[in-house]
Amino acid sequence: MLPEWQVFVRRPDGSAEHFTVTRKRQLMLVASVAALAFWAGTATTLLTRQPDELAAKERTLEEMMASYRAAQHRLNSAERLVGDIAREVDTVHTNLKTLAESNDALAKDRPGKGAPALARGRVVPEPAYDEKGQPGANEAGAVRDQVRELEASLERLRNTSVKAIEKTSDAAGSRIAETEKQISKLGLDPARVLSQAKRSPGLGGPFIPAPAGAVEDVSMGALVERMAQWKGVKATLQRLPLAEPIRGGYEFNSGYGTRNDPLNNRSGIHEGVDLGAPIGTPVYAAGDGIITLAEPWDRYGNTVEIDHGNGISSRYAHLSRIKVKDGQKVTRSTVIGLVGNSGRSTGAHLHYEVRVNNAPKDPVKFISAGRDVPKAR
Repeated sequence: MLPEWQVFVRRPDGSAEHFTVTRKRQLMLVASVAALAFWAGTATTLLTRQPDELAAKERTLEEMMASYRAAQHRLNSAERLVGDIAREVDTVHTNLKTLAESNDALAKDRPGKGAPALARGRVVPEPAYDEKGQPGANEAGAVRDQVRELEASLERLRNTSVKAIEKTSDAAGSRIAETEKQISKLGLDPARVLSQAKRSPGLGGPFIPAPAGAVEDVSMGALVERMAQWKGVKATLQRLPLAEPIRGGYEFNSGYGTRNDPLNNRSGIHEGVDLGAPIGTPVYAAGDGIITLAEPWDRYGNTVEIDHGNGISSRYAHLSRIKVKDGQKVTRSTVIGLVGNSGRSTGAHLHYEVRVNNAPKDPVKFISAGRDVPKAR
């Protein structure tokens, strides 16, 4: 496959000479070319993968920070609740300890069993006991008073617990109702949007009537169910496109509805809003969802679409760069692209749309609702 080459060269003065290209030199040349090609391919692959790996690590870090903040908030709330209950429990424990000490003292001081009249450094008067060695009227009354105080403390503890459960359940119910109002303002059907969130988890088992006085247990069960519903509602809100796609400063260049086209100056319909920002400004997902489009698209230029469920989607156009892939799951902390000037555009900006069953809706209403929703959380 690699024969030796005989190369003849004729010089201008008429003389001629030749040299031989040996197989060894040809193999060295082929090996050098292969090594150079391998190095170039490897370097190109590493340089191409590096931005995607950095973006993935950045998304992971942002999601971890968001989870940490949510966990810290839940921990603070739990610590406050535990502190309130602990104070009540400490009062009950003190009363129990006092009652136990009183019973021990009565048992040790009881005559007829060889117990001395002096116990624990104090003298018990003889009239405190009757002929049968039972506590006298004064001692028995003191014990009954302590028992009544203990029962009162336990009752206060139960009442406090029931009130706290009812208060938390009512707060969750009011937040769910407020959320339904916010969703109605967007022109959406709250029953449909929150149908999965408000559905009770799988429950069952034989019915056993609750004993008398088990109001606290029943209330706790209702609270657990209500909190599960509220957790589902919050997850649904997280999926709705309620966040601003550009964080920080931006200019509101054009609104939703009828306008004069910026290129031909004719009246037309604008199905979204134009948010002006410098090229390269990060664009975030307005809600959790799945990427259904991430590629150049006709007059929209570089475009990303996100499916948020329940027929709701959001569209981000004229991007300078797309940083997600079709089928990828995203959250509100995910950077899906960078502001650009691709497609039918006169300058750097983000064209942002919100669609319900593929019908355009005013994105400003969703952004405004997103600013009000935290008040209901």
